[in-house]
Amino acid sequence: MKISIISASHRTKSQSKKISNVLNNNLLSLQSDLDIYEIDLADTSLPLWSSDKKKGEGVWGDTWNSISDNLSKSDGFILVVPEYGGMATPAAKNIFLLCGSGEFAHKPGLIVSVSSGNGGANPISELRMSSYKNTHIMWIPENIIIRNVEEFNPGAHGNNIPEWLDNRIDYVLKLLLAYASNMKPLREIINRKDFGNGM
Repeated sequence: MKISIISASHRTKSQSKKISNVLNNNLLSLQSDLDIYEIDLADTSLPLWSSDKKKGEGVWGDTWNSISDNLSKSDGFILVVPEYGGMATPAAKNIFLLCGSGEFAHKPGLIVSVSSGNGGANPISELRMSSYKNTHIMWIPENIIIRNVEEFNPGAHGNNIPEWLDNRIDYVLKLLLAYASNMKPLREIINRKDFGNGM
């Protein structure tokens, strides 16, 4: 089984990337034979979607094809998204615009929102509302919010990180893996040729 972890910060060496690495380790501790694909959108620097993508030139050639192939082969997704000005990042929204070939279709996704303060809820509601229509990603009912993220350090958290958070993260990751495994048969009946986009 393959899980993709997408860090959707615009900053290199971001807190979102730090959390992505922690989640990678947690997943492997739950299921050591997982194939995990990590992509940091800050390092990848994908352009905003435009009709030029159809030409398959430049970054839309080998670079994008490799990313698309890895996402297409994934059985589930974790999107780690920081809150910028009370919103999901442009990079987070952009990846859903770019994935128009069914990369996410009918596969479970987990939103992990991070905030340097006490925010973090807004990107979750925003992504649940607007990212699924044409991608057909299926966000699981659970999500994670990591507030005061600079203090997040499993085993030695700062005072503003609740003690129960590590256990909740493992619980939600187990759920994601169960969704990913059990949703595989569903994709055998999907008709993207005639019904590729939502209504």
